[in-house]
Amino acid sequence: MQEQRSKRSSRQIAAIVLLILMDMVLSFVEFPLIPGAPWLKYDASGMVAVFSGMLYGSGVGVLVAVVSWIPRFASDPFGALMNVLAALPLVAVMAAWYRPDRSFGGVALGCVVAVAAAVTVSVCMNFVITPLYLGVSYEEVASLVVPALLPFNVVKASANVVLAVVCATKLRGLLADER
Repeated sequence: MQEQRSKRSSRQIAAIVLLILMDMVLSFVEFPLIPGAPWLKYDASGMVAVFSGMLYGSGVGVLVAVVSWIPRFASDPFGALMNVLAALPLVAVMAAWYRPDRSFGGVALGCVVAVAAAVTVSVCMNFVITPLYLGVSYEEVASLVVPALLPFNVVKASANVVLAVVCATKLRGLLADER
């Protein structure tokens, strides 16, 4: 019994390390979504963190989200910080919602609540980070909320949770023994 637990634990650790590496690689594949705000870039790394949380719980999802962005702090500290801050509520809420209620309605509601939490945190944090990053005033940041910040964060968070749910649904049978 002990040997089986240990082996399973080793597989989980290996899977988590692979998820961190996948998240890290995807963080470098980014592109801007809003023409007037080229610093707002989408990458699918958040999807891996959300998927990790759905599979192993919010603690692991948060771990994946944070650890995978550590290398990016050297080259883009503000972008890395914003990505981590945006991922934390998305991962934590979606994982907490998904694990007890995997019905279609439960997952859909979890997606909506997770996206709302992530968008709220992201828009609020833009008032702190963007003036430091771009050297603009709070008024300029406020003028970007409706045309840039809100749509970008809604699209980014929505894409990440939808991709994570699709992955979780498609891989459920393969990964069922990993829980």
